[in-house]
Amino acid sequence: MGKLRGTARSRRVFAAAVVFAGLLGGCGLFGAKKTPPSPLPELQPSLNVTTAWRVSVGSGRDSFLQPAVVENAIYAAASNGSVLRVDPASGNVVWRADVESSISAGVGADGFTVAVATPRGEVIALDADGKVRWRAQATSDVIAPPLVGRGLVIVRSTDHRLNAFEADSGKRRWAYSRQLPALALRASTEMAFAGDNVLVGYPGGRLVAVALSNGAVRWEASVSEPKGTTEVERLADVLGPVVIGDGQACAASFQGRVMCADAASGSLRWSRELSAGAGVARDARGVYAVDATSQVHALAADGGASLWRNEHLSHRELTTPLALPAAVVVGDLEGYVHFLSLAEGRFIARVQVDSSPIRARPLALNEGAVILTSDGMLALLTPQR
Repeated sequence: MGKLRGTARSRRVFAAAVVFAGLLGGCGLFGAKKTPPSPLPELQPSLNVTTAWRVSVGSGRDSFLQPAVVENAIYAAASNGSVLRVDPASGNVVWRADVESSISAGVGADGFTVAVATPRGEVIALDADGKVRWRAQATSDVIAPPLVGRGLVIVRSTDHRLNAFEADSGKRRWAYSRQLPALALRASTEMAFAGDNVLVGYPGGRLVAVALSNGAVRWEASVSEPKGTTEVERLADVLGPVVIGDGQACAASFQGRVMCADAASGSLRWSRELSAGAGVARDARGVYAVDATSQVHALAADGGASLWRNEHLSHRELTTPLALPAAVVVGDLEGYVHFLSLAEGRFIARVQVDSSPIRARPLALNEGAVILTSDGMLALLTPQR
């Protein structure tokens, strides 16, 4: 899920944070032994899933690297500085570029601009042909993929400041910062466009709408309220992507809740208690979430009622889910991709892409799933209904 990060005000709790960090990967509190992942149950597949293609991108083990899917291209990056464009139909590499720096975050793309970021906070934008267009500087290192579109490249650094750069020139258009809790998770939390706003999840369980025009706050909503007496107990960071659909913005927080709010105003539609281990996905019927123990939950999109829960992947460090027309899809720590039935949550297919962990969330391509493993294997898995 992530690691703990202390701010300047949190030095007094940093030692405790280091000990506690293992909990986020399935370890017990204060040095308790790591809970082993659940063994995979036997499976009688009822959905045929084929691997349309596979291509090696390059290792991303030490980075939070997320591929990007646009209408006619897939963009991916490796931590060694390699960025590539892949043809979605064939899996052929269209171009491969070297940005001459290690990459810690990416990829953001809209088909015209491709953006990545480095451990030193440098933001690098490439054009559609893989040529570096500009470089700019964020306020600290970056681990979340840039958000690209609407003529902007928006970057969130690990000090949780936002910087919006003009996509054509790299000129900084605006910046936004806010006061944060003393302790926060070091996790890749993705932003989302909603109308003329960008929606951003923050430590302390806050979801904020920032105007694309000038960086002003339009509204702020509570995903969850921090609870407890210690800094660790009060961790309530929003995790994973903010998902937009049917006029709602849905998000999840660690030690908190899953909630959906009105995307235009931030007014609460519904919420459910759940300590998130990853972000959420949704379709017209449900919102799908992974909790801190890697159980998969399906909640009704129109009110949050529980539809089903799959408990058989506990402690397998699951990714944020993907909702496809044929299944709910999650990746795990051993390179397996699990397909769960939309109606019941039962296993209907399983594919191992390779043996390395899958940290990037699966992405939709038509009715298939684009998967990237930590060792850099990029694959398209296609259900045959």
